[in-house]
Amino acid sequence: MGFFRESWHLCRAPRWGMCALLLCLTAACGGRPAPRADAEILVIGDSILAFHSFWGASVGDAVAEQMGVPVENRAVSGARFTSTSARVTARGGDIRRQYVAGDWDWVLLNGGANDLMSECGCQRCTANLDGLISADGRDGEIPRFVRGLTTGGTRVMLLGYYDGNVRPNPFARCQDEIDALNARMARLAARNAGVFYVTAAGAIDPADQRHWYVDRVHPSQLGARRIGARVAQAMAAADNRDGAPTGH
Repeated sequence: MGFFRESWHLCRAPRWGMCALLLCLTAACGGRPAPRADAEILVIGDSILAFHSFWGASVGDAVAEQMGVPVENRAVSGARFTSTSARVTARGGDIRRQYVAGDWDWVLLNGGANDLMSECGCQRCTANLDGLISADGRDGEIPRFVRGLTTGGTRVMLLGYYDGNVRPNPFARCQDEIDALNARMARLAARNAGVFYVTAAGAIDPADQRHWYVDRVHPSQLGARRIGARVAQAMAAADNRDGAPTGH
C-alpha cells in the first residue's frame, strides 16, 4: 500500500505524458486544495481508498455515484495512523491530519495496515496493534480519533480490510493481524453511537483476479466499485434507520 505504487504502475502503462503530473498530484505537491463546498462525505485513509482517485474510479467515487451526493476524497497511499515524520505528514501520510473541518454527514475511514507493516512487519505486532486499537475497541489511536470526529454529529463509517489475494503478495503475512484489526474496529463501532463498521471482505474475492490490481494488494477499478457499493449500502441502511435523508 506504498505511496508511489499506483503512480509507478500507471507510468509503466502507455500514459507517459501524464506521469510527471500524476506523481506530483499523488504526492500532494504544493499542498492540497480546499475541500469542495458541496461535499457531504469525507473520505480519509490509505491506498485502499486513494487508489484510482486520479481517474475518478476510487471507492469514494463509487460511493458518490451510489449515494447521489458529492464526496471529498483526502485519502493518501501509504498513510498511517501513527506517523510522526514531518515529511510523511506534509504529504497527507498521517490519516488524522487528512481530516478537514466541514459539515460532513459521513466520514468514511480506513487504515492501520501500513502501521502494522512498517512498524513490526506484521510479526509479533501485539503491542503495535494495541497502540492502534485495544482488543475491546475502547482505547488506542483509532478510537480516540474516531470519537473526536463524532462530537459534532458527524457519523463515521469504518471500512474493514478484505482478505488477501490467494497469490503471493507483499501483505500475505499480515492476514492474522488484519483480521484482528478488523474485529477490533467492529467492536469500536458497536460501542459508540454514530460509528458504523462495514467490511470490504465480501466485495473482493481473494481468488478472482478481476477484483485486483496487478500488484495483488489493491483493488482494481471493478474491485473499488464493488467496495463502494457495499459502503453505500451500509450508509443508506444507517440513513434509513436514523431517519436521515440520502442525498440531501
